[in-house]
Amino acid sequence: MPSLSLLQVTALCIILVCCHVNAFIASLPQAPHATKSNSSPSTTSLSVSELHIPGYAKTKLAFVLPNEEQNAQTAIATLVKPRDLVQERTYDMSDYSSQIPYQDGHLLHKTNSAVFTPEECQLIIDEAEQKASEMGWTTKRHGNFPTTDLPLAELPQTLQFFRYALVERIYPLLRSQFGQFLPDGGKNLRVADGFVVKYDAEGGQTELKPHRDGSVLSFNILLNPSSEFEGGGTWFASLDDAVGIEQGEVVSHSSSLLHGGHGITSGKRYIMVCFVILEGYDSWSMRFYNQVRNF
Repeated sequence: MPSLSLLQVTALCIILVCCHVNAFIASLPQAPHATKSNSSPSTTSLSVSELHIPGYAKTKLAFVLPNEEQNAQTAIATLVKPRDLVQERTYDMSDYSSQIPYQDGHLLHKTNSAVFTPEECQLIIDEAEQKASEMGWTTKRHGNFPTTDLPLAELPQTLQFFRYALVERIYPLLRSQFGQFLPDGGKNLRVADGFVVKYDAEGGQTELKPHRDGSVLSFNILLNPSSEFEGGGTWFASLDDAVGIEQGEVVSHSSSLLHGGHGITSGKRYIMVCFVILEGYDSWSMRFYNQVRNF
């Protein structure tokens, strides 16, 4: 057998290394999609608060409930109350289903009934589509894993309603679900980013690759009836399955869990997505993120 030159040996080594790398990437967990994909899971940086993402210090302010409402005549304003009339809802374990055990609780939950009414959901969709007709849907807001979305800061009627809904419905729900291992029972939860996402099987975005969010908790709310699309749901690597919900229901989870948007094969799917931080507990937040990211 003739001997190989140094150049030939080098080329052979490169080929073998590439084969091993491709085999390793193929072995990584993938969300089941409507179409085949070869992308690997996220390498999102471990960022969970305004200390780690300076922009959160500003974006979170949009979700603070004001002392007085200034736009009482807007369409969605009929759905909100003066601040002194807001009453927090109470929840117990019968109100949601839980998966992925951690310490005395769980890292993933879905509500068993709607938290937003069909009327509230439709008003949010209508405002988002109206705004999108003026400025278009954004597609580059989230770096390596962008969604076709509009930030709630661009939707004044929705934002007005949502500030009250956070205090009255969402924060109490998250404290009930995660409070057993959050400092102070989760009293300092704060939405740092919120947006409406549109999945469209006819020429739009249909899925979102596996990734981790840069916050402590994440939740999404289905805005349109599930009968209007095929597929969908939030896929979790821990389950190797997608969690589906109905209109107005909520899926909430630790942000560091590897998850993705399961592809739709027909119709349109609208969801509201929010990233939640824990104010004043930056070090704890980072430790928690690292502790549960491999669950």
